[in-house]
Amino acid sequence: MNQDVKHAHVVRIHIDQQLIESPTPTTGAALYRLAHVAPDLLLFKEAHGHHEDSPIADDGVTVELQNGEHFRTGKPAGTTIYVNTEPVTWDRPQISYDDLVKLAFPAGPFDGHVRYSITWTKPDGSEGAVLKGGKVKVVDGMKFDVRNTDKS
Repeated sequence: MNQDVKHAHVVRIHIDQQLIESPTPTTGAALYRLAHVAPDLLLFKEAHGHHEDSPIADDGVTVELQNGEHFRTGKPAGTTIYVNTEPVTWDRPQISYDDLVKLAFPAGPFDGHVRYSITWTKPDGSEGAVLKGGKVKVVDGMKFDVRNTDKS
């Protein structure tokens, strides 16, 4: 018998102020089922102090629970990004090159004679670029500079 295997035990947690018993470790998907989370809502682990509540993914990733932890359901909040200084609310975890071009230049041009250069800056100062066909994970306050350049 393997001594390294963690055996689940039951803890008491609160989801939307309702006392619920759950085995730990568990998965995000199991918590969603246990709490009967509606399809248009997310489950969040409530944080202490000035920290943001952490979203729990509805998937098979292991979640370690502690007695007395609090969770809540809520609508997914959009992330505010800036495309050529214009604020945009983005509701997906990633944004693609094509999405950024369409946000920056809704009327185009989109023909083969124009290339777009896309750079980004995150609030922590990190920088990068999005190449054609690429994607980048978005964070709140991220800035994108999208410029078109004629092919020569």
